[in-house]
Amino acid sequence: MIGGAIKKALKNQPDSLNFLVMIIGLILILFIKMYLVRMSYNIIAPKILKDENAYKLTFTDAFFLVIILMS
Repeated sequence: MIGGAIKKALKNQPDSLNFLVMIIGLILILFIKMYLVRMSYNIIAPKILKDENAYKLTFTDAFFLVIILMS
């Protein structure tokens, strides 16, 4: 749905601008996913493990987890 809306909105733009907007959009979506994975894990994991010293996920860990789950 979103891909079609973006494609329609960028139809009259030059190709180099389209490519730049798509790359920026993908990076933004990736960072949002990383943030959500990191925050949800860091909130839920200590409650499930019943351990306040549970491993805290970093942005690097979240990045690799998102990449693995996307493929």
